[in-house]
Amino acid sequence: MAQNYRRAKLRGKSFKGQDLTGADFSNSDIRGTDFTGAILKSANFSNAKAGLQRRWAIALVIFALLLSAISGLLSAVGGSLLGFILVNNHRENIYVVVVSLIVLSVFFIIIIRRSLSAACGFLVMAMIWAGLAAIAWAGIVAVAWAGVAVTSVMELAAVVAVIVTASMSVVIVAAGAVVIVGAAAFAGIIAGLLAVTVTVSVAGAIAGAVAVAAAMVNLTAGGVALLVAVAVVLLSAYVSCHALFGDEKQSLTRNLAIAFVTKYGTSFQGCDLTDADFTQARLKNTSFIRAILTRTCWYQAKKLHLAAVGTTYLDDLQLRELLITKDLQNKNLNGWNLQNINLRAANIKDASLIGANLSASNLQDADFSRANLGQTQLNKTDLRGATLTGAYIEDWLITSQTKLDNVKCEYIFMRIPTRENPNPHRLPPNWDETFKEGEFSCLFNPLSKIKI
Repeated sequence: MAQNYRRAKLRGKSFKGQDLTGADFSNSDIRGTDFTGAILKSANFSNAKAGLQRRWAIALVIFALLLSAISGLLSAVGGSLLGFILVNNHRENIYVVVVSLIVLSVFFIIIIRRSLSAACGFLVMAMIWAGLAAIAWAGIVAVAWAGVAVTSVMELAAVVAVIVTASMSVVIVAAGAVVIVGAAAFAGIIAGLLAVTVTVSVAGAIAGAVAVAAAMVNLTAGGVALLVAVAVVLLSAYVSCHALFGDEKQSLTRNLAIAFVTKYGTSFQGCDLTDADFTQARLKNTSFIRAILTRTCWYQAKKLHLAAVGTTYLDDLQLRELLITKDLQNKNLNGWNLQNINLRAANIKDASLIGANLSASNLQDADFSRANLGQTQLNKTDLRGATLTGAYIEDWLITSQTKLDNVKCEYIFMRIPTRENPNPHRLPPNWDETFKEGEFSCLFNPLSKIKI
């Protein structure tokens, strides 16, 4: 007998590895619940509330604020070091600082225009550059010990020391900016845009305080520190917001933040969720990594974009939106892989599905009125109760395992219309006639071996 957890408070409970086939979790509170490896076939999670428990949400946001504050401090310190290099006002020092600021600017631009991974590659190169500079410095010192003119060696050593300091400052600022972006992103995934604003603001306040302190020692140093702090804050705000709202260029930031947060939320990792129902469930900060999602229902699921979905079909943003809304009317889905999904009672009127793969999908009660199903693969597809009136089914691929019981259809077209023949091979051929109840299912059942 299926277990009943309807409206139950299951926060932090563990159902790890259990067989919960057909269990009812509707309207239940499953925040922080561990279902890892459980069998949840046909389980009902409609209107369930998943994700982080409140204490974990608060703890992680506080951690993000602390991490952001420390990173803001480090970024401002790195900027201050660049500023203090200008204190002696040597021409070489000015060149080094200008080059360092250019490097930082390029780093920021790469994050915005390309991705965090590309920018991190650039950061690695900067670290290598700093390491080589340190090696060069050590070599010069070694030469000095060998008896080369002390004055010349000391001048060269001073220049190399400035280069090393500037290089490390660039690395510190860049690393701080990346950490602030990450902290703001995962705070936003937990608590929304307001958390992003607060997290970035904390980093900005700390960085600003350090810049003011540097300005009290040296105005130039404070000015450079403030410039760097403003750039880091603006970059962090821009990238974290874009990551939160699904910008593909910031997908790495977003995915890492979601992976970190969902470790403490509801876990469906490795679960068998075949035919499970998540209608109107709240799925923020929930993990579906390695889960079996065959014909799982996502109708009107909330915050699914903030769940960890791994390499499942939910990783496709367009497909995920279709599964949530079930509104495919007038969509061009030619050639799409739509097998093993749940579009029960979906609106698919006037859609084009030429060559699409709908095998083993649940399409019960879906409305395919006037849809183009030419060459559509429908092996093991459940079309019971679907409406196919006016659909075009030229070369559609149905099998003996395609379920056509109780299909609603007044007439069908066996060919795709052309300009010369806008009404190709209609069945029934007489425009005054329509199929009788059950006639379509009987006529198109492959086992009947009736040639059309």
